[in-house]
Amino acid sequence: MKKIIVLMLIFTALFGCTSKMGAQLAEKADLKTLEENIQKKFSSQDKNIKVKVTEIKDINDIIPGFSYAEIKLYENGVLVNTDKIMTNGKYFTKEFINSASFVSLKDELDFEFAKPVAINTDNLTLAGGKKNAKNVIIEITDFQCPYCKKANSYFVDALKDKSDYALYIVHLPLTGMHPSAEVMAQIFEAGMLMGKNFKNELFGADYLSALEKKANEMKEQGVKLNQELVDNLIKEFNQSIVDEYAAKTDDPAKFKELVNSDEVKSKITATKNLASSLNIDSTPVFYINGKAVSGFNEGLIAKAIENF
Repeated sequence: MKKIIVLMLIFTALFGCTSKMGAQLAEKADLKTLEENIQKKFSSQDKNIKVKVTEIKDINDIIPGFSYAEIKLYENGVLVNTDKIMTNGKYFTKEFINSASFVSLKDELDFEFAKPVAINTDNLTLAGGKKNAKNVIIEITDFQCPYCKKANSYFVDALKDKSDYALYIVHLPLTGMHPSAEVMAQIFEAGMLMGKNFKNELFGADYLSALEKKANEMKEQGVKLNQELVDNLIKEFNQSIVDEYAAKTDDPAKFKELVNSDEVKSKITATKNLASSLNIDSTPVFYINGKAVSGFNEGLIAKAIENF
């Protein structure tokens, strides 16, 4: 709430209802003045910093008089910092929020001008759509992550009338918070090897609450839960999840074997390593045609897939 209030105050300062300001808003953003003013600030602090401001896009049609620009800072000729802002030359801000959709304008612009990341999908599991599709979504996820669950529900609905896409899964189970996430990833991969796509069922299940309920029942029975008991409880609980999904296949024994196979475990390890190589340590993150969307940013995702 505090962030929203601050943004509203910035907006009021920038767009106060005066005829003088209205005239100024029609002008093109004065990036040269902005660059000079920032340079003066560093010079006054005796810092050997060279400032360079470059326009990325004129956004006058969205916010009159403003540009989306990049500020680069050089120290002794070496680039030491870069950031993207929105400015009219006199004022600059990192954020504007659309009051109708509450979508960040900067997020939209950052996504629009992001350089696509090439990710090899050859060894990833196709969870939806079709291979060789024009549009590719790579979902870095954890089956017990609340926002991953919300994102999955969103995509199920948003993609139901679209056909030219491929949705791949990259597993990043955050086992410190989600004790069943790893085995759920194994269940998913084992299911896919047997022609069973359990993705939506796994995202829809609330195993955290079920595990917590079991732990509370043990406490009510007077059991003092030490680490060994907790570990055993989680192990038994996770096995019950495997048994639950095994019963949904034509060959439960084969399914259980696959869940614990090196093939499945190594695949999950490989996807975790892929996430790490992309400097990702939280979920969800989506690469939509190579461009990253961090978190379940519904407005930005909707914009990214609107032309699928």
